[in-house]
Parts: sequence; C-alpha cells; structure tokens
Amino acid sequence: MSYEYEDELERMKNRKRTSRKRESDFINRHQEEFEERKIRRARALRKKRRKKKIIRLTVLLALVVVLFAGFTIFRRLNDDGYWTVAVFGVDSRDGNVEANALSDVIMLCNIERSTGEITLVSVYRDTYLKIDSDGTYHKINEAYFKGGHTQAVAALEENLDLQIDNYATFNWKAVAEAINILGGIDLEISDAEFAYINSFITETVNSTGIGSHQLEHSGMNHLDGVQAVAYARLRLMDTDFNRTARQRKVIGLALDKAKNASFSELNNILVTVLPQIATDLGIDDLLPLARNVSNYQIAETTGFPFSRETARIGRMDCVIPTTLESNVEQLHQLLFGDESYQAPASVRTISQKIGEDSGLTEVGENAPEANTGGGRVPATTPETVPPETETESAEETSGAEETTEEETIEPNDESTEEETSASETEEDETVGPGSQLPVPGEENKPSPGNKNPSESSGSASENRPGTDVPDERPSSLDSQNDRNEEAVSDGPSAPPAETSAGGSGSDESEEIGPGI
Repeated sequence: MSYEYEDELERMKNRKRTSRKRESDFINRHQEEFEERKIRRARALRKKRRKKKIIRLTVLLALVVVLFAGFTIFRRLNDDGYWTVAVFGVDSRDGNVEANALSDVIMLCNIERSTGEITLVSVYRDTYLKIDSDGTYHKINEAYFKGGHTQAVAALEENLDLQIDNYATFNWKAVAEAINILGGIDLEISDAEFAYINSFITETVNSTGIGSHQLEHSGMNHLDGVQAVAYARLRLMDTDFNRTARQRKVIGLALDKAKNASFSELNNILVTVLPQIATDLGIDDLLPLARNVSNYQIAETTGFPFSRETARIGRMDCVIPTTLESNVEQLHQLLFGDESYQAPASVRTISQKIGEDSGLTEVGENAPEANTGGGRVPATTPETVPPETETESAEETSGAEETTEEETIEPNDESTEEETSASETEEDETVGPGSQLPVPGEENKPSPGNKNPSESSGSASENRPGTDVPDERPSSLDSQNDRNEEAVSDGPSAPPAETSAGGSGSDESEEIGPGI
C-alpha cells in the first residue's frame, strides 16, 4: 500500500516537472514575440500620450492667437486715439493700381476710435508738394504715378507730418460694384450736373464693363453704382475742388446705406470688392468694421489745402498752399483736435521751398468751402466724353529729355479703342473724362496744340498735357476750366443730345452697357 502511494506521488512530481518544462519551452520559443508585443504596447501608449499633448498645445496656441487678435481689434476699435488711412482712387482700365496709374482721388480718412467719428480730407491732386526723398517738387498725384502707394504714402507723411496706419487703393469698377450691392444712393442732381452726367455714364459703362442707363431728368435721382461713379467724376461745369466735394458726398451716402445693410450684403462687398482693392488691411481688420459699421458716422469733410492760391510753376498750373506750414497746423487741429500743435522743422523747410518756387510766401485766408450742385449749364448737352489725359512727368519739369509712351483712348458710341504715342510734357490740362468737351459757339475752334477737327477725324488724339500753350494762359484753376471747356476734342464734334439741360428728357431712359 505504501509502495502505491509513493509511486503516485512520484508520478505527480513528474507531471509537474513536465508541465513546467513545457511552459518554459513555450516561453522560450515565444519570448521574442512577447517582447515585440510589449514594445508595441509601450509605443502605442507613448504615441497616444504624445498626441494628446499636441492637441492640448494646438488648442492652447489657437486660444492665444484668437485672444491676441481679439485684443488687437478691440484696442483698435475702442482705445483712445486715431486711425488714419490714406485712400487713393485710380483711373485704371487695365487693373493696374500701382505705379503709372493716375490717382484721381487722394483722401485722408481719419477715424476717432473712441467715438467712431470719421473726418474725410481730400488732398487736391494738383497741390504742389515734395514728392520723393530726392527733393523733387511736383503735383502730389505725381508721387503715386511714379512710385505707387509706397511713394504716395511717404510723401503725404512727410509733407503733412502724419503717421498713416494703412492705405487702400481702388478703381472705379470696385466703387460701382460696392454701391450696386448696397442698392444705390439717392441724391439731388443740379441742371449743370445733369447736362454732363449722361456722357460720363456712357464712358463709365465702357471703362468698367458694368451696365447702366442714362438719367432722364435733373433733381432727385436714385443712382446705381455706375451713375454714382459718373457723378463723382464730374468737374467740367465747375472746378476740381467741387469734384472732390462730390466724391466725399458719394462716400457719405454710401456709408449711410451700409449702416442699414445686412451682414450678408456687407460680407458680399468684402468678397466681391476686396480682391479689386490694393490694401494692407486684412480680412481680420475689415470684418469687425463691417460688423460695427452702424457705429461710424462722418463728422466732417473738407479739402486740403484750406488756404490756397493757384500759380504757374514751370509749365504746370498748381495749387499752392499759403503756406504749407499754416495749413498743416490747421490740418492737425481738424484731425486730432490738437490746438497746441506746431509744424516741425521738416515741414517748415518744405513750406519755404514752395514759397520760393511759387512766390507765395504769406499766410492766406481759407478759401470758401467747395460745394456741389452749382456750375455752368451749356446750351447743348455733349453725348461723348473725351479720353483721360495723362499726368505730367517730374523728369520733364527738371528739363530731362521727353520720352514717348502709349496712351489708350476710350471708345465712344461709334468708335473703337485707339492708341496714340505722344511725348510726356508738363503743361497742366484737365485730367479726367470730359476735359475737352465742346462748348456751343466754339465747336470749330481748335485748342492750342490740337489739329483741326477735319484733319484729325478718325485719328488718335495728339493733345496731351504739356503741349506748348500761349503765354497768356490763365493762372487760376477756374480760368483753366474755362479754357478746357473751349477745347475741341479730336474727332468730329458730338451731336446735341435730345435731352435738355433743364430737366425733362426722353420718355424712356436709354439702356447702355458694354457692347450695346
């Protein structure tokens, strides 16, 4: 009996040893696989932990960026101080809004951040100022023509002792599209303005490619984008000073419409118009402005210089600030409410140079504020608008050799685009559509430097700014406008319009558009 017990015990021990040996052999055979599984689990755990850390850091960084951007925008919109933006409007047919573009609009938009009040100041484009670091003095619009927004902003900052925060450059197509999105504007058209606006509407349709129709009467009108742009470009019935007043009026009415616009309309303006504007403002700057547009209001609009004379310098008729020093001090009082401001030595030096060149060294009285709605009414209404003329070249003022460049002439209803090559010169002519519209009684009288209409019919215009003119040329801008209105456009004179300048026109408005 004892032997059986011992045998059973021995067998149990053997089975246990065999089981351990099998387990040991199994572990030995699969040790590498176990180790690999262990390593993979450890790696997966570390990767998961690392991914969580990255997500946390990304979220934290995004929060920091959002908070910083929000703080920056909030400070810009709500802190005390001012935000100054230089606004340039160029007559660009090829989409170019930098150098070699004609700057028809030069405007300072100054926003008081704490109140939302906006002050608009038009800098007259013929103002004689220092335009570059080389000490060149010329009309201020030459700065943009030569060096784009960079040179133009630098010139404004140096001459006016300003710190300009941002800039924006637009063409007339962008303005027309923005006003169309807002649903147009309502304003009063005088008889004198009505006499010219339809020809400008036709020309603006051709240059922007946006369809519109002509107005039927003077008085209160609802204007679409093209018609509003045409109104802002008018000047033949009065002066360039009045034209800048019309530009500021259109901006003010557009802002009033924007205050009542839906956010989708404002967003549509940003999406549609922003790609056509050259600016250093980002979408993060513009979206808060769009959301808070109802908080902004135009407090005052005016033109610079306040006290001014017109004088002939070389072959240019210029607007002379009398003096720049006193005008800059008055400008700072207007923009920033700084009654104690005194112009620095740099501005005084420029002011002295302007006085030496023009002979106007005494401080003058402020000129009367230019208004809209006035002007002379012609006996017949012109139906076409002559082409834009180019700005004068600074090199020619200093006596450099004249160069030749291509000039595009806008088509009228019966003609196609023509190009002419002419020498750049310095004589001051009206820059803008309608600069050579005929005046009754003067249709067959050629202007200095122009061919006889019968000789130049069908050919490109050869009358450009800077052609030699008689010595008895008037020195004032008003006299200049009289002379410009007597000039004959190259090609046959336009037939009288069916609509009188006084108001009632045809029974139906004439639909016009690209190719119509």
